[in-house]
Amino acid sequence: MRIRLNSVIAVAAFVAILSFDVGLAARQAGQAAQPGQSEQGQAGGGQRGGGARGGGRGANANLPPAGPAPRLPNGKPDFSGHWNNPYTPNMAGARGANALDPMTLMPFDWPHKGEPLTDAKGQPKTYDLPYTEWGLAEWKAYDPEKNGDYAGSCLPFGMSRNINSPHGVQIVHSNDAIAFLFEQNTWFHFVPLDPNFKWPADLPPSWNGISVGHWDGDKLVIETTRFNGYTKLDTNGHPLSKEIKMTNTFERLDSRTIRHTVTVHDPKAYTRDWTNVRTWNLKPANDVIMEYSCEENNLGLDDGTIVKWRYPDRQ
Repeated sequence: MRIRLNSVIAVAAFVAILSFDVGLAARQAGQAAQPGQSEQGQAGGGQRGGGARGGGRGANANLPPAGPAPRLPNGKPDFSGHWNNPYTPNMAGARGANALDPMTLMPFDWPHKGEPLTDAKGQPKTYDLPYTEWGLAEWKAYDPEKNGDYAGSCLPFGMSRNINSPHGVQIVHSNDAIAFLFEQNTWFHFVPLDPNFKWPADLPPSWNGISVGHWDGDKLVIETTRFNGYTKLDTNGHPLSKEIKMTNTFERLDSRTIRHTVTVHDPKAYTRDWTNVRTWNLKPANDVIMEYSCEENNLGLDDGTIVKWRYPDRQ
């Protein structure tokens, strides 16, 4: 399914184009700790899922104590670096355990929470999120083995599924913008932070949507809208609609740790908003972003092991 070319020359050229200092991760990891500071632990994301790299590449070394969060020239936290974002194929968690109240960040209840959906298609499913009637029907109907999944056809994963993927993300950050360089299929997402920047009003809806960012103190808040509605929230196939607004927040707790939340607001699919909380860890300096290819090597579409996905509104 994937070809990953470990080419130092290609990576160096890519990084040079972006004018990004690949030594940043090493400097961040080696910053001296301040009195009273300690490293934040990884919560539920220590392993990299099916995309983990073998051969000792990226293995943890004896790291010095974490230092303070680095800062941009404007004094805000700098999120630059190559990050191990936890692989999250199921945002709901078992029977909805990972869906949290956005205000309290605590579990909450909804009617029929956790009940089996005996009439659902495909893999066994439960009432694991606060679905609307439309959302529940979409969730029950999701059956990629029979109907295909757009990711199996190498189409863009979408903002949510990109962040959930297991292969890491390089962040390039400046005063005026932040860019997420996903190793997954070599995709990217650009987020303006300049309040004077305006996206063109005639941009069509897209797979990844368009984002704007702002600061709430030292917390970076990114709101993403204008999706085309073709994607899913995660690998398990939790639904979304064109009405979704995703709000991601990022807090750099120290030189090696990010606290990340994502809140789903989609009144067509869910009766109320819900949130995930995750911890990102900075990767070692010898673990670099690599090329990922799905398109020309996706042989499953030829031999029938993957069902070709078709646009639901074009059939």
